[in-house]
Amino acid sequence: MSKFKLLLLLVILTAISMPAMAGEKVVKRVPAGAVAFHFVLDLTYVPGPPELVGYMAFIEGVDSSLFDGEPSKDTAYFTLRITDNMTMPVDLPVEPDPELNVSMLPPGAQFTVFFNAYPTSRSWSNPDDFEQGVPIAVFEESALLSNSGSSASFNTFSSRLINSMPIDFNGQRIDFKKMMPNGVTITNFGNGARPRDYFDGFNFGSSAGATAIAIGGKLRDESDD
Repeated sequence: MSKFKLLLLLVILTAISMPAMAGEKVVKRVPAGAVAFHFVLDLTYVPGPPELVGYMAFIEGVDSSLFDGEPSKDTAYFTLRITDNMTMPVDLPVEPDPELNVSMLPPGAQFTVFFNAYPTSRSWSNPDDFEQGVPIAVFEESALLSNSGSSASFNTFSSRLINSMPIDFNGQRIDFKKMMPNGVTITNFGNGARPRDYFDGFNFGSSAGATAIAIGGKLRDESDD
């Protein structure tokens, strides 16, 4: 990277992470047990490695739209992607009911939330499209329990916030460390895993809508101002 590009990047990151200016609204902490955010996701297992990407449709306390136009993956300002340690699920057989599949993903997977001030066209089959912009929060997942049948799936897990960077968005200060410092518990409901054909090849996965609920508790160094 050239010195000019490096300097420009530092200037941009400094501007994004500056303290809130006078008159700017700071998004407050989400109450424990309340919805912190909603998002849409797509999970692909084949071909490997497993990939999960998505976009946010709602963040509690944010006044303006999270889309640059009609809601879609292509207009979303906030996207997310599993960025580390995702593994294949471990099957937990339920012999009395062959139609039900139960599996568990070990803890340790991490997903990152990205902010892109200039959304562009994205493809579900290209996970890199959902990693464009500035990373503003990183969550580490607990063990995930998945229940699925031939046509539906339901998953539950908790995620602790391990890193964050505040940004300015349409006159508001968004800081995940202030909004949900102890992380979130996520549930998602989607279709059963099924084969799909994209223009660039075959894969096997599932899509879902998901909700993140703020985890309670108070950090010793936390400020509610």
